[in-house]
Amino acid sequence: MLRDFRQGGPAAIAKVRKYQPAAYMKICALLVPKEMKVEHSDGIKAMTDEQLDAALEALRALVAARAREAANVIEVTTEPVALPAPEAQSPEATPA
Repeated sequence: MLRDFRQGGPAAIAKVRKYQPAAYMKICALLVPKEMKVEHSDGIKAMTDEQLDAALEALRALVAARAREAANVIEVTTEPVALPAPEAQSPEATPA
């Protein structure tokens, strides 16, 4: 099944989505669990000091990585370009 999906799955899914949208939506609905148990936890309050330290370190690393990505600047050097001098206009050609 996995090999079949890798070979033709994406194209088959796109075809069903385009030509049989009702079947496509039914497949999507079948992929969602009918019942899902969601539990609320205390989040940060329930974390140990070690877990908080690890989370802070991960966040610092993420922020640093984004800062490095934002700092990637392309160095550009410019060279002077000589433009041709404008052609001289005769006094008759100048507007009054």
